[in-house]
Amino acid sequence: MARYGARLVTNGYAILPIGPGSLCAIGALMGRQYRTESNLRSNLYVVGIADSGSGKNHAREIINEVFFEAGLAHHLGGNKIASGAGLLTALHRQPAILFQIDEFGMFLAAAADRKRSPRHITEILDNMTELYTAAGGIFLGAEYANRDGANERRDINQPCLCVYGTTTPLHFWGALQGANVVDGSLARFLILPSDEDYPDENIAVGIRQAPPALLRGLQRVAAGGGHQKGNLMGKTADQNTNVTPMIVAMTDDARARFKALSVELTGELRAAAGTACTAILARIGENALKLALIVAVGRDPARPEIDITAADWAICFVQNYARRTIEAVERHVADTEIEAHLKRLKEIIRNAGANGITKSEVTRASQWLKSRDRNEILETLIESGDITTGMRDTGGRRAMVYRTIR
Repeated sequence: MARYGARLVTNGYAILPIGPGSLCAIGALMGRQYRTESNLRSNLYVVGIADSGSGKNHAREIINEVFFEAGLAHHLGGNKIASGAGLLTALHRQPAILFQIDEFGMFLAAAADRKRSPRHITEILDNMTELYTAAGGIFLGAEYANRDGANERRDINQPCLCVYGTTTPLHFWGALQGANVVDGSLARFLILPSDEDYPDENIAVGIRQAPPALLRGLQRVAAGGGHQKGNLMGKTADQNTNVTPMIVAMTDDARARFKALSVELTGELRAAAGTACTAILARIGENALKLALIVAVGRDPARPEIDITAADWAICFVQNYARRTIEAVERHVADTEIEAHLKRLKEIIRNAGANGITKSEVTRASQWLKSRDRNEILETLIESGDITTGMRDTGGRRAMVYRTIR
């Protein structure tokens, strides 16, 4: 699916989310059908980040089209999640489901704002956090008064929720606070920033038509590789449904690779104790094993096996983006408005590079700040050693410029 989508890209950013978007799509199709030896499942939360107009919708369009053509549209959730109860209702209807959410940063801003957002909105993020760890067991629904028997608790057996969101950097990082990092809600997401927002356009793209082999492959994944028996096997959500996922074996060298990763991460967690990045570090091994599982099933739905190539790729992929997420949290996530302004102004100076940026250029790039606030932030950054001043020739005259130190 990733190769098919990449051939049809008109704007190069879509190359980034096609792969991760495909991983989420395959993860939803194989939900409740496959598991690792440790009972991990294929439920993934992924966010692709790029500027506006960079083609973030391409992956969603491809996934929607091939799911409908393959007769698998029942695995697609709506474009928006209106409430926590709505999310659970969709999962009760289809326990293995993919939600593709545009403007995910705006959605997250509302769902993470416990002071101003109504409870039915904040419950979405709460439910997503709980569902992430409930994929291998039973998610127990909420209890209501149920005086007339019409509002009974609705449990979901082995739910597989996959979420693929796209957003801009400003909306995404602006929606988060330090609490979202510490409580682990951010750590459950694979955050994938674009390396190139506006590459050369591909003008050779024509009418899209999914290859029949791709459609058959997706159908085989959704059918559990042909191993599941019975028309209703794993189709319903309640506790009485029979859900018996295939256990995907792991080769000895792949198992050794994950063991080495565990030892490495344990050392890093001990060194980072008391910091916000521990929640992100703690999820690296789990997310890597999920990706390796999806890759193994995507290669051979009938006889999947996690080998060293799948293990190496998954571990390198997750570690790379986890490191970048930790760095981005330090640079962008703020708990107060003052801290947010400080980090945003520092980012403006950082983006100017070694050449530096003049005071007038800083002013033009930070029009949202009052002059007094801007000056106080610049003084704070200088005193803290985050930025320094210097001189630069500008059109025949020398001007003071600001540069970042770290």
